[in-house]
Amino acid sequence: MTLLILSFLSPAFLHAQIVTDERMFSFEEPQLPACVTGVRSQLNRSGAHYKDGKYSLEWTFEPNGVLELRKDLKFEKKDPTGKDLYLSAFIVWIYNEQPQDAAIEFEFLKDGRKCTSFPFGINFKGWRAAWVCYERDMQGTPEEGMNGLRIVAPNAKGRLFIDHLITATKVDARQQTADLQVPFVNAGTTNHWLVLYKHSLLKPDIELTPVSDSQRQEMRLLERRFRDMIYTKGKITEKEVEAIRKKYDLYRITYKDGQVTGVPVFMVRASEAYERMIPDWDKDMLTKMGIEMRAYFDLMKRIAVAYHNSEADSPTREEMKRKFMAMYDHITDQGVAYGSCWGNIHHYGYSVRGLYPAYFLMKDVLRDEGKLLEAERTLRWYAITNEVYPKPEGNGIDMDSFNTQTTGRIASILMMEDTPRNCNI
Repeated sequence: MTLLILSFLSPAFLHAQIVTDERMFSFEEPQLPACVTGVRSQLNRSGAHYKDGKYSLEWTFEPNGVLELRKDLKFEKKDPTGKDLYLSAFIVWIYNEQPQDAAIEFEFLKDGRKCTSFPFGINFKGWRAAWVCYERDMQGTPEEGMNGLRIVAPNAKGRLFIDHLITATKVDARQQTADLQVPFVNAGTTNHWLVLYKHSLLKPDIELTPVSDSQRQEMRLLERRFRDMIYTKGKITEKEVEAIRKKYDLYRITYKDGQVTGVPVFMVRASEAYERMIPDWDKDMLTKMGIEMRAYFDLMKRIAVAYHNSEADSPTREEMKRKFMAMYDHITDQGVAYGSCWGNIHHYGYSVRGLYPAYFLMKDVLRDEGKLLEAERTLRWYAITNEVYPKPEGNGIDMDSFNTQTTGRIASILMMEDTPRNCNI
């Protein structure tokens, strides 16, 4: 196995692979691997979108086109003694520019015979991930010695970008997370960090009534009180502006042909993909490398505060607005969006604490940019706000959830325009 662990925050790191391993495909070499071929497909290495390193595999397909990978997938069965509870998982990141109400199918083969498979929905824009355990989540029966992967396109033309594909690695089987793309993953879990998809389906169990004038006034009062809790007016200094610029520049956010790119950003738990792949694994490796989202959202909040502390119509305010929206576009593109759970999302509340106040403070800017609804849906998804709908029938939220989710739920509700939905919550 070859290992590449990168220097923290160095320019060389910012566009290099996180790790290299024979099970990992990140498509960084000028030529595509010989084991990767296509039928009714065009395959290219692309720098237009990337999640690991600075390239991905661009797959342009005709209806029912096929992308094939012929290589030992390194699948390992679960420990029959029950001492090791880890399961072999397939991990992949997919980028889509044009949402389609359809799915691609991942098929895993042994000597040309399909053993197991799973569908992956492609009705999204941006990056999405899947961590799918072979023995628990897939259809069929996986076998050791599987040596082929087929990705089958829907009955329509399209183009997808594939990166950070790991054919099989043992992972803690408790933590894989269902979302809109793979709603069947870890279906039996009741862990409060992992039920975003399941609880997004909850509906109000009381009648929603039209919004009254008094309710609108009450919502404005709640907004003011919440803003006072998370923001205190201050003065913006040139030192603070320069500090923001320096941190912002680390992410190298740029636009080209209407598409945003920049340094890939992950949630801290994404490192668990490498636990059984590399020696001296460090669960905090992504934080130390400067690509974990907690620092990203803390910077977004810092920019939001600087925006409000600057004078109206000043160059500094305009600069903070541009920087905030660029960071918003980039992190949305990276997969922090409604319906996305990044494959493994447990204990994510600590990584996204800055997300909620940052978006709320920039509510008016997001509205002006035509992105308020999208941002509100993002907050509602990660705060699991729909959990407030059902009538309580037992013990309420535990303190772990309360500590990390309550601010997000309040922010997501106050981000909504006045509707029966937010005024009746």
